[in-house]
Amino acid sequence: MPSRKVPKVEEAYKLFIEDPHKPLSDWAREWNCSHERVRQLREQSGLEPISAIDHEIAITVIDRIRDGKYSLTVRELYEDLPIGLERFMTWMQDDPAIWLGVKEAQQYVELQKWNPEEKQCKKCGVLQPIKEFNKTQKYKDGRQKICKECLIDSRGKLEKLDKRREELKKLKNKLSD
Repeated sequence: MPSRKVPKVEEAYKLFIEDPHKPLSDWAREWNCSHERVRQLREQSGLEPISAIDHEIAITVIDRIRDGKYSLTVRELYEDLPIGLERFMTWMQDDPAIWLGVKEAQQYVELQKWNPEEKQCKKCGVLQPIKEFNKTQKYKDGRQKICKECLIDSRGKLEKLDKRREELKKLKNKLSD
């Protein structure tokens, strides 16, 4: 006996359009029918399967990877998207262009680690152009961790510390008298 909650094809079409990324299992629960019946209704409505590749979403994911904020397997990357890691991995398997886009984005991020345009000084914390750091073979990017200005100014800071020490000694002598 068919369920009375299952809508006709026209009604289902309207509902699918209103919430295009709602999982089929949620529709099945709501309509008290099988997952397969919902899939059939979606197909009869003339809509693409939910599992169809959405290239706009794929480009968004690839751009986020290229920005270096996320890697492919970080779940936060997909939080505001209608897909998850598993579906995106399926898209990568089905569409070689998406797989190539992800690989290029990952290579770009790796290259940026080796050749950054900017770097943050470990001493002053200021983000500066890479030219503001002396060259060295010690680190991956070929530059020191402390900027040239902080290296030069370190002597001035030592002099200030020596003056402070002298002032503290004078204060201690006055207090002990």
